[in-house]
Amino acid sequence: MLLLLVICCMGAAQAGDLFRWKERKSGQRDADRAPEHVVPQPPSERRGPMTGERVPVARMRFERRADAIEVWVDNNLAGPIEVLLRPQQGTIASANPPLPARAVVAALQRTLVTRLGPKTTAELWLDVTPGSPNAQPKDVEYGYPLRTTELQVEQGWGGVYSHSDDQNRHAVDFAAEIGTPVLAARAGTVMEVESDFARAGLDTEQYARSANFVRIVHDDGTMALYAHLQQDGVFVRAGQHVRKAEVIGLSGNTGFTTGPHLHFAVQANRGMKLESIPFRMFGPQGILRFTEPR
Repeated sequence: MLLLLVICCMGAAQAGDLFRWKERKSGQRDADRAPEHVVPQPPSERRGPMTGERVPVARMRFERRADAIEVWVDNNLAGPIEVLLRPQQGTIASANPPLPARAVVAALQRTLVTRLGPKTTAELWLDVTPGSPNAQPKDVEYGYPLRTTELQVEQGWGGVYSHSDDQNRHAVDFAAEIGTPVLAARAGTVMEVESDFARAGLDTEQYARSANFVRIVHDDGTMALYAHLQQDGVFVRAGQHVRKAEVIGLSGNTGFTTGPHLHFAVQANRGMKLESIPFRMFGPQGILRFTEPR
């Protein structure tokens, strides 16, 4: 139904006057206005876990040493991320480890990704994917994510409308009136939230990244996505632990959608690639059985 935070791309900040950065879509900009300046694209900006202010999902920092420039990545999410640091063009001979380089950054932590020669000049890109690539999904039974006795599936696994890509192939769209309580289908830690959007439509450029949602990371590294929530309809904050069946928000009609519903998916990071995975669920009338997409 929508593509939420599959890969976020940010330009690099500068170290002294040696670096400049580019946005993937809007092209080159000079970075000499601030020593550390990152302008993220829309999906890479999220609420801070404690204060609620908008912050980038990840931020590159450059620390100059006597013999090198260290490239660090700060993770601002309340869950792990995987990052890929790469040069915009060519190679950087002085990079140790060589680029492109991957790293996993724990929740709200920072990690050294590479060290560059002290006189390196380069354009760098940082790709970010939520979740750890080391996730080992457990065989668990998920609870029904809506507080209602009615059950209507508008689009299931492999739905031709919008469940044909890897991150949504095993997603389910449950019909739900606006304002229906949304429940955590499994216990976990709230990784990120969005609740500011108010509108919905079928213009992908305008609405594909404008759905309110909650992402919860589980103890096995998988993540549950609850999307299209009501504006101001998120009741949890990043970093909060939630129990199974706890109310986390209200269903709505925001983002790329034809009408009110809850988009639910269990996802895992498969090495810089977000994929939805099959899940078992117990519904209002018993076990829900979803058919594998062809």
